[in-house]
Amino acid sequence: MLARIISGLVMATSIVLILLFLPPWGLAVALFLVTVVACDEYLGITHQAAPVTGAAKLIFTVATLLVVMWPVINDFWPAYTHGIAMTVGFMIMAIHRLSRPLPIETSIERLALRMFGVAYLGATFPYVYMVRQLPEGEWVLILVMAIAFGSDTGAYFAGRFLGRHKLYPVISPKKTIEGVVGGVLAGVLCAWGCTQILPGQGDLTVLDCVILGTGGSLLGVIGDLVESMLKRAYSVKDSGHWIPGHGGALDRLDGFVFILPFAYLYLGAVR
Repeated sequence: MLARIISGLVMATSIVLILLFLPPWGLAVALFLVTVVACDEYLGITHQAAPVTGAAKLIFTVATLLVVMWPVINDFWPAYTHGIAMTVGFMIMAIHRLSRPLPIETSIERLALRMFGVAYLGATFPYVYMVRQLPEGEWVLILVMAIAFGSDTGAYFAGRFLGRHKLYPVISPKKTIEGVVGGVLAGVLCAWGCTQILPGQGDLTVLDCVILGTGGSLLGVIGDLVESMLKRAYSVKDSGHWIPGHGGALDRLDGFVFILPFAYLYLGAVR
């Protein structure tokens, strides 16, 4: 528990410093590196169903990076949209599978598994950079992080002390309905607290905090369940061992990256 707390504090502090003080190009570099790590973790989880060679890892990573980094590329080449990026990623993975089809009976399943990884990371990770481009975007990222980690902490303690009813035991045996409720309450409280102390967030109303906190907390749970489903399908406990007591990058970012698109769309609509 002590290692988990210490590593959690170090991790949270590092993320805050990165989000607040790195210039856009620095954040792009950080996103690039985290994506490389996430690709390695995804391949590590799914290698039983789709064996990984050095070439396969390189091609999957390049395809995923071309999708994840699309908003960065778009800054220099406006024609490169998310739709184009997904097309490029799919074409790369399809051509690679055509070059290595055997055994032919599982070729499409292996292609689909790799494309799920491209889509999983490519649909969520770009919003780190996109949210940063919003007005006071660095503080919006801190707001989202507070909702994600705050609701996760609230759910942990509510579930531990009050949890009675299982939420989704086939995927996550430890999650409880009481934990989710505690997480939602903590998420709303964290959202409201951020409006009181973070620059540029004071215009958010109590209703905005309720919507952001509730929606963010629930999407965080969904993100966690999606990653848990992936790991459980291949009998993997943690996506990696980068963070003592917390697992890998995917384990820590699964909820955060699911909240980002919601926050980006909601704040874009109300501001």
